[in-house]
Amino acid sequence: MGTSASSTGPNNKSPLLPPWAEQGVPVTVGAGDGSGQDGEDGQQASDGVDGNEPSQEVDNGKVQEQIPGPVPNIPSPNRLTGARRAFGDYAKPGGDSSNLRGSLKKYSRSSGGGAGTSRRLASGITAGSGLLGLMQGDSVRVNDRTLSLSDLNGLSTDQAIERISEHLTPENGDADSVRLALDFALAEVLPEEDTFDESMFTDEVVQEAISCYLTDLIFQDVVNGMGKAWFHAEHPSKHHRMEEELRDLIKVITQSKVEKVTNNNGGVISQDNITKIQIDVISQTVNEWEAFND
Repeated sequence: MGTSASSTGPNNKSPLLPPWAEQGVPVTVGAGDGSGQDGEDGQQASDGVDGNEPSQEVDNGKVQEQIPGPVPNIPSPNRLTGARRAFGDYAKPGGDSSNLRGSLKKYSRSSGGGAGTSRRLASGITAGSGLLGLMQGDSVRVNDRTLSLSDLNGLSTDQAIERISEHLTPENGDADSVRLALDFALAEVLPEEDTFDESMFTDEVVQEAISCYLTDLIFQDVVNGMGKAWFHAEHPSKHHRMEEELRDLIKVITQSKVEKVTNNNGGVISQDNITKIQIDVISQTVNEWEAFND
């Protein structure tokens, strides 16, 4: 999977919370029969008129409402300088994991900590709710289009992943990051079979997919945040090792937080708690970086 490491990242005048993180197209889980139709049929499903459970809708604004603490407003001047300097040291010849951990500690402190990161990743959390809905067999409606796993039977696994990612990727500044995270998570958990089968999504696979998805959302946020500091890596092989080490470090922590908030039981994850689970996991993961030595 690729990254957006070629980006120069946010500048010192960039808001801690981009405007698209507070509003966006809603994702409706349990919407219709997966036929892709819109209009009156979709409205009936939303109201539960067809005999199914009423649908549940999430959007970035609803995600923000569940995140504790004040909404960050004015960014501190040069807030990312320390984190990027430490990350640049990590990228240079001789850089090691202590430089990486130090940069993550500074990054957490300069970007609003766990709560600030959760707010910034609201588009990803919204998409994550849709991802859970699909994996658990619900139809998911976005932009007047509906998708369910039954629509994907007979496709190759790669084609199914592409359809899911295309359906859930928001049309805003987080599009690349969310799509990469969706692709990464699904490729990690689904077997390399020629034909997609919706029965692949057991409770264990669902939990692992959510863990991988949140890992890569956080990873992409750091990749973007460190900006030009990546350019200190002179050789592609060094760049690749940095990406692997960064993702692995994030995954170890994120996976432990998912297991903690779910009691290591993927069966407890539902539309009633998936937004809070994602917020808690992201917040706890990023907050743990502040215990790193620098």
